[in-house]
Amino acid sequence: NNVMVQVAMTYNTGYSETVVSYVNNIHTIEGGMHVTGFKRALTRTLKSYADKSGLLEKAKIEIIGDDFREGLTAVISVKVAEPQFEGQTKTKLGNAEVQGAVKSCVAEVLHYYLEEHPKEAKLIINKVIIAAQARQAARKAREMV
Repeated sequence: NNVMVQVAMTYNTGYSETVVSYVNNIHTIEGGMHVTGFKRALTRTLKSYADKSGLLEKAKIEIIGDDFREGLTAVISVKVAEPQFEGQTKTKLGNAEVQGAVKSCVAEVLHYYLEEHPKEAKLIINKVIIAAQARQAARKAREMV
C-alpha cells in the first residue's frame, strides 16, 4: 500500500515514554495512526516473545502496554502518498491503512531482532517486568493510604 516506514527506538534507564512522529517530514505532535500501529506492534511482539520464552511465567505479574513502553524513546517516520490529517493543524495522522503498515513492519523487524539478540531481548523483558512490579507496588501503596 505504498507506505514507507522508518523507526528508530531504544530503551533507557528512565521511566517516561518519548515517541516522536513524522508524516512526510511533518512533525505530528499528536501522533496518529502510525503511532498507534507502532505501539500495538511493540506491545504484541514483546508480549509474544516473553510468553514463548517463559520469562513472564516466572514473574507472575500482569503486564500492560505502558509497562512495555517505560523508558522507551522512539522516532517514527512514514511517507504516505495522500496523508489525511485530523484537523487543520496537521498534528495527527488519520489514515487507517498506515496503522496496519506500521504494525506489520515493526512486528516483523522487532520479532527478528529479538530472536537474533536473545541477551538484549531478556534485558528488555526484565525491564518490562520491573516496570510492572513498580506500577503494582505504587498502586498498593496508594490503596493503603
